[in-house]
Amino acid sequence: MSQTQAEHIISLDRFAIGHHKEDALLTQLNLTVNRGEMVALIGRNGTGKSTLLKSMIGLLEPLDGVCLLDGVPFSEYTLPQRARRVSFVSSQLAQIPALSVGELVGLGRMPYTGWMGRLTPQDRELIKQALDEVQMASFSERKLDCLSDGERQRAMIARAFVQDTPLMVLDEPTAFLDIPNTYDLIHLLSKFRDGGRSIVYSTHDLETAMSCADKMWVIHEGRILEGAPEDLGLLGIFNELFSDSGIRYDEQAGKFLYSGKSRGAISLEGDQGKPFIWTRNTLERLGYRLENGAGHVIKIISSQEGYHWILQKESGSTSFESLYTLARFLIQE
Repeated sequence: MSQTQAEHIISLDRFAIGHHKEDALLTQLNLTVNRGEMVALIGRNGTGKSTLLKSMIGLLEPLDGVCLLDGVPFSEYTLPQRARRVSFVSSQLAQIPALSVGELVGLGRMPYTGWMGRLTPQDRELIKQALDEVQMASFSERKLDCLSDGERQRAMIARAFVQDTPLMVLDEPTAFLDIPNTYDLIHLLSKFRDGGRSIVYSTHDLETAMSCADKMWVIHEGRILEGAPEDLGLLGIFNELFSDSGIRYDEQAGKFLYSGKSRGAISLEGDQGKPFIWTRNTLERLGYRLENGAGHVIKIISSQEGYHWILQKESGSTSFESLYTLARFLIQE
């Protein structure tokens, strides 16, 4: 094995996926996952994200090519050997009502305890650590049917954690989480990565992935583009990905914007602080572009009572007490 190959925990060579050879979803894939690397898989619905992840780790049969795990074809590993090298979190939540959180997480030790499932003190300590990591230490005795979707997803990730594998693969792990929990989860996966594990996960949350992933696999027009988020940004991939949906990626702001109705230019005056930022965001959301010297001017006025906004036009000026009332006025003009 070459030094370059030794750096790769996963290598896809001419890999093809799908349910029928005559109707393959993706073909000729040559992709790698390095050790201690987090890879985010991005793509629109139906492009093959889940199929790729499952084919990569042997849950589905690939149509062609080979997936190398530590330089060895995945098909050559026995099931117990696979279970000690790869953990998987499905997008489908666990539906075992009688099982407690602690029991579910304990199943992650089965590759080491066997079917008898006798847990050693070391196993129990690892389970406790996993529950602490996902902030569910107090949920150990709670039954799965008493959990929210987000809590069950956290329990599934704890189960994968105690499996203690060098590679973790997760299919849309943030699908059932609210915004704070989404960021907490990605931060947790980043900690796993920093601890030396390799992480591959699929997601629709492109902005979060761009801020945390070392590498992205972007499914676009029947192929996968691979690279750091910034490299793909330089290629203009993110705007191409949503070119038919009215969404564009603002490179200056570092966020996605809905390209709705264009309302022309407007000038914005005021201190360059939080009120200016949120006013700018409001105007951009409505379809205005900021331009000094434009015919319409919005002034941000600060006082002890708070803020108000003055819209100046040739026909006169109008004052607003909130961004909501300003926005309603602008869209009804």
